[in-house]
Amino acid sequence: MADQKPIILWAHARSCSTVFERPFLQCPQEFHVIHEPFVPIGYAETTRNMEVLNNIPLPKPTDSITLTHHFTPTLNEILAPHYYNEDKSHVLRVFVKDLAIFFVHASEGNQLRSKEILSKFRHTFLIRNPEKSVKSYYKAANATYKAWDKVNVPNSERIELFSSDRIGLKESRILYDLIKNITGEEIPLVDADDLIREPEKILRKYCEMVNVEFKNEMLEWKAKRVDTWDTKLSGLYHVPDLDDLWYKNAMQSTGFDKVVNNDEKIEYPQYVYDIITENKPHYEYLFQHRIKI
Repeated sequence: MADQKPIILWAHARSCSTVFERPFLQCPQEFHVIHEPFVPIGYAETTRNMEVLNNIPLPKPTDSITLTHHFTPTLNEILAPHYYNEDKSHVLRVFVKDLAIFFVHASEGNQLRSKEILSKFRHTFLIRNPEKSVKSYYKAANATYKAWDKVNVPNSERIELFSSDRIGLKESRILYDLIKNITGEEIPLVDADDLIREPEKILRKYCEMVNVEFKNEMLEWKAKRVDTWDTKLSGLYHVPDLDDLWYKNAMQSTGFDKVVNNDEKIEYPQYVYDIITENKPHYEYLFQHRIKI
């Protein structure tokens, strides 16, 4: 039987990863797309939100993964063969997009990093030059801070969104090496600039590597808000339409080479450039393993 494992795209902040979901959303008879299922749990752990964490159920003995961990129910949900096409004639393959940083921190020192668990998924990666991704992250974080100010969110309910330890390129590198060393698999890794420059060639190769039939309709789509992008962070952070704020460019895109960037031109403080420099080695290391056309 051909490999039909759930595909996970591991990304870092502002790497164009939300746009990467669109080709799979274009094929609803083939794929069930899950958007950032670990993000709310990861943020709950970061903020020690026990109301969220205490409501996460324990795994059952019949589950695919029985490790007692906050991420286990989500992993089991991804693995469950209960997503069907419209006429219920076949099971949809699952495509998941999430941030490597949350999995790396959550899996430290436990069996989430075991071959038994990691091998249940087809892991792939997306990276973007920190010259672009870090600057974009800084702008999105600042827009959120301004939104907090506008609705008078108290400091006790805010967290630091932009800092050197939240970029995620280092964690992408850690997770890439971890999966490669443990599973021995060839890992599809896409560079965002390559994807935007040569969308068809890069996506064709990516699809080939994950055993997916490439279709031309995967390259173009309508500009719109996608319901599955609702990560529930608006309620968590007390800001209406927070997801729209972060996904504005993705919502306005109509293809990889047609991503609309309406970000205003600004001057960046020195620490933004310091963070870019700090992350360049991680990007360059991963860049050498990218899909080449």
